[in-house]
Amino acid sequence: MVFEIKNYETMQAAIAQVCRFFEELRVPSERVFDSKLVMSELVGNVLRHTNGKATLRGELNGGCIELTVSASTPFIPPQKSCLAEVYAESGRGLFLVDAVCEKRILTNEGGILVKIKID
Repeated sequence: MVFEIKNYETMQAAIAQVCRFFEELRVPSERVFDSKLVMSELVGNVLRHTNGKATLRGELNGGCIELTVSASTPFIPPQKSCLAEVYAESGRGLFLVDAVCEKRILTNEGGILVKIKID
C-alpha cells in the first residue's frame, strides 16, 4: 500500500487504512499499534520539518511489518536516536520509533525503512 500525504488529515486517513490492512491480515494488535506509532512519528516529522509531501508505504514481508517513509524535500534524520532527558521534546519521537522497531535504515532513495517484527 502506498500513499501520498500532503497534510495531517491525509496522514490520519492513510495510517488508518494501513492499520486496517494489517488487521485484516491478522497481525497482532500490539504490532498494529507499534506500526501506527511509527507511522505517526515518521510522517509527522516529514510534515513538520520539510516543506513537502510524504510518501508512506506499508507492507508485510518475511514476518515483519515494513514501513517506508520518504519526503519530496530531502532530509536526513540522525543515524542513532538520543534522548538526554525523559521530558525532552526534541528526539523523543525517533527514540520511540527505535524502541519498537527491529531495524531502521535509510533507503537508497533517501527515505526511512523500518521493520517491526511480528511475534
